[in-house]
Amino acid sequence: MNNDFSKLISLGALVALGGYVLSGPVAFLLVNTISPQPAWVSPAVFAHHYSVIQDLPFYFGFFLLGGMLMLVAGHYLNYKEGNTMTKFHLLVSLGWTIVFCGLISFNYIGQTTFVHNLAVHYRPEYDSAIAMFSMSNPMSFCWANEMWGYAILGIATLLMAGYYRNKSNVIRGLLIANGVISMMSALWTIVDVSWVMSPFGLVAYFTWNVLMILMMILIYKHSKIVPVRNTNNHRQFSHIRQSMSNSL
Repeated sequence: MNNDFSKLISLGALVALGGYVLSGPVAFLLVNTISPQPAWVSPAVFAHHYSVIQDLPFYFGFFLLGGMLMLVAGHYLNYKEGNTMTKFHLLVSLGWTIVFCGLISFNYIGQTTFVHNLAVHYRPEYDSAIAMFSMSNPMSFCWANEMWGYAILGIATLLMAGYYRNKSNVIRGLLIANGVISMMSALWTIVDVSWVMSPFGLVAYFTWNVLMILMMILIYKHSKIVPVRNTNNHRQFSHIRQSMSNSL
């Protein structure tokens, strides 16, 4: 039985696309229009200006995680060429994507539940926990975790690039570019984690969002293409069947 998992790829691309758009530009505009959080000063100031609206990027981010998991799994299951090394790379890519989902889920749960409760029921004794885990603080642990999590996703997309060899050089290039950019960003974070909240960090973040949104759109479109090889085989089979019918 020749299973076709291209539908899983297209569904994953759509869900991930929604996650990137909603958790990125859409949530950024909503939060900064309805209830912006000022630049980090202290846990007390953060708690005073906290609103559940500020957690929208993290809630939307769960779509991103689920979509990427479906997307990478679909590539692994749908690969039918005989290159065993590429198949192995896709399997390892799936493993790294699972690690990525675990790390980033920790951040999203931390912001929407742990930090949320500390801010809503704020007391001065919560200061150290808020400072350590709130992503409003550029020096928090969660930012280090976030950048390394996306670096691991970058490794996954690098390994996935072989799927598109001789299929789409543009998608392959975007997968590789994401890997390089994500790993370089994580290394930069080792030097100074606070760069993520700097003006340059915000520009880099939106540039990366554009890259990922474009990648998801192109992967979705590519997954909808019917392989020429399969179409030709079907036509040949139909022609043979018709010839047999005429001869009878």
